[in-house]
Amino acid sequence: MKIQRSRILAISAIVVLIAAFACKQKESNKTVILAHINGYEGQQALLKSTSPYQMAADTAFFNPESYLLYSLSLATPEYYTVAVGKTKMILYARPGDSVIFSANATNILPSVQFRGSAPIYNDYLIRFNKISADYQSKLMRNFANPESVVVHQIDSLRALHADELAALQKGNSNIDPYFLRIEKARILYEWAILHRIYPDYYNYIHRGADFKTSPEYDTYLAEVNLNDETLINLPLYLSFLDTYMRSYYNQYFTDSLESKYSSFAEYQLHEVDKKFTNKTIKALMAYNVVKQQIMYDGVKDMDSYWTTFKKLCNNKILRNNIDKRLAAWDDLKKGKPAKNFTFVSIDGSPVSLSDFKGKWVYIDIWATWCNPCMAEVPYLKKLEEEFQGKNIAFISISVDQTQNPWKKVVAQRQMKGVQLWAGQNEIIKNFYKVSGIPRFMIIDPQGNIYQASADRPSQGIAKLLAKLVK
Repeated sequence: MKIQRSRILAISAIVVLIAAFACKQKESNKTVILAHINGYEGQQALLKSTSPYQMAADTAFFNPESYLLYSLSLATPEYYTVAVGKTKMILYARPGDSVIFSANATNILPSVQFRGSAPIYNDYLIRFNKISADYQSKLMRNFANPESVVVHQIDSLRALHADELAALQKGNSNIDPYFLRIEKARILYEWAILHRIYPDYYNYIHRGADFKTSPEYDTYLAEVNLNDETLINLPLYLSFLDTYMRSYYNQYFTDSLESKYSSFAEYQLHEVDKKFTNKTIKALMAYNVVKQQIMYDGVKDMDSYWTTFKKLCNNKILRNNIDKRLAAWDDLKKGKPAKNFTFVSIDGSPVSLSDFKGKWVYIDIWATWCNPCMAEVPYLKKLEEEFQGKNIAFISISVDQTQNPWKKVVAQRQMKGVQLWAGQNEIIKNFYKVSGIPRFMIIDPQGNIYQASADRPSQGIAKLLAKLVK
């Protein structure tokens, strides 16, 4: 569904605006979203349907009187996310509705006030998200607790939401059935996703604890439906499915499964095909797998999974989006020139990629706060020793915010090779498309890209490097 942005009208009194747009909306059967945020003149807002098939948000700017207007053509009720500055809120709109709200720019969510034809829905969503945000703000502290305590906390959160929804129904006898169904699902799947992530959080907080939940813990799964196509416009539902699959995906990292499949993405798609029966859900989950694969690794391993992906995902919107993501990696294909960079070395001198022309270059992009990055350090040091005196340079590039943690860890770990600090450099982020670390790359002696996303030292990259420098 394409959002059509209307002309922004400069009217100073919001009462006049409400009356004017209420009449306009009745005449045209358009759905109007009108925002007035004090002190936000000239600023941008983003509006995006929560449908997984709308890939980009529509933009508009507040006029000099701090008003902004969207006009929508809706056939059915829809949820939207509205991003105003750093604030995001969820809105609910029905065909013919006028969704009107005002707020103060310095404190948007606490100050927001809804007017229009049906403010009760969006008032409820503000209350829901405040309850959830209060719990999320204490998530690390809460999830450090034993299972029985956390289960009680999660159940209490669900009860709070249920009470809010019950109060809404009690005061309004004609609640939209679609809204009611989605909000019941929102409560359920927030509860379910918290159950799903708790063991991982506990193990992260208590490192080395090797925590296992009780046999009855997974009984919460009896309440969820993995194949409910009617919930695909609820992002929390799709997030739960992704989180649910994560533990199955992680089983890949055993010797038997790694040897059976050519790539991690191939194995993920195999699991998607096995776990889901609904074709729409299956297509969305396959899309998420490949989207993540391209985001972090570009075209790496594409030959191993592309045929399976096309079989599982035949949705044109999703497929076109994948094609666009692949096209964005064109400059990082094998044989393309590697973009030169110059970063500061551990002794304070500038070092450029071009300084190493004539050699193979194995690059590690890492940070001190990244546990997987630090886990690769012993393997990388062993690799450097193995190839000492060969025609290859090992460059480690830190993306830490500041230099002090970088310098400290390099000294403590006695890290070798060429140690550089890039901080939040745009070349790393935009040209080399580093959205997750650790990220390894191989540059050939001519200064061209050989692999924009290479295997880690712990994954046996030594065999390939040995062939290259031979």
